[in-house]
Amino acid sequence: RYLDLSWNELAEIPEGSFLETPSLTQVQLARNYLSRVGHLKSTSISILDMSSCEISIIGKDSLEGFPSLVDINLSRNLISHIPDSISSNTLKYLNLNYNRISSVSNYTFFMLPRLSILSVIGNRFTNIWNRSFFEFNPYLERLDLSDNMWRCDCTDDNMLDFYEFVTLEPNKKEESFNLICNSPINVIGQTWLESCYYKWNPIERTANIDNLVWFIIVMIVGLSLCIILINTIRKSMNRRLAAIQAERERQVAEARDRLRQLRIRAEQEALCNTPDPRDLIAPPSYDE
Repeated sequence: RYLDLSWNELAEIPEGSFLETPSLTQVQLARNYLSRVGHLKSTSISILDMSSCEISIIGKDSLEGFPSLVDINLSRNLISHIPDSISSNTLKYLNLNYNRISSVSNYTFFMLPRLSILSVIGNRFTNIWNRSFFEFNPYLERLDLSDNMWRCDCTDDNMLDFYEFVTLEPNKKEESFNLICNSPINVIGQTWLESCYYKWNPIERTANIDNLVWFIIVMIVGLSLCIILINTIRKSMNRRLAAIQAERERQVAEARDRLRQLRIRAEQEALCNTPDPRDLIAPPSYDE
């Protein structure tokens, strides 16, 4: 049921190599030197791994020889083009991560009616896809689109349409933070939503501008009131300090006046208590 031929140096696998193994369901061919998917045939294989094989060509009918194929891994190859109308009535999981693919069209996946998970991480896509590419894939559940070179043109209605197609519930297929702009230069590194938010939500932008204007007005009024309050407090404090200073000066003046009066009183008392100089002269003696 399981055959592992990975890490060999296989350059070609004959077309009918797996026809005589009706019980074989999984084949690992990773890390070989296969240049193309070819026209292999098997009625039983459901899982095929051909990653890291230096594959550069996928034939239009490369999957038609696998009537039971459910999962194919073609990641880390040199594929630059997916032929239109590649066909499989059973394929559900298609892994094309880390190739060199730069474009797809309405006809790329429409012959894969059972496709449910498509991974194209790390390719060279620049133009935003269109939801019509998956018009004939009703079972599509997951799109892995990260690490591509998306050009974000927010004026393109298709960009918003496809963004909603892949990110909105209930049919969400990709996380919005995985959709990163690679150009133009002013939005490099931003998510699609970050770069186009105000373009897609102009009313909210107007509301935000109005809110900003009101915020500035409130800040100016608040700052003016604060300045007035501070000046009022400062003047009140100055008046209070002036009153305290005047009171202190009045008290000092009163103290000086009292001291002066006490000094005058003391001088007057001293004059009153000073004896008559004549009393200080003794009367003449008998001899005198």
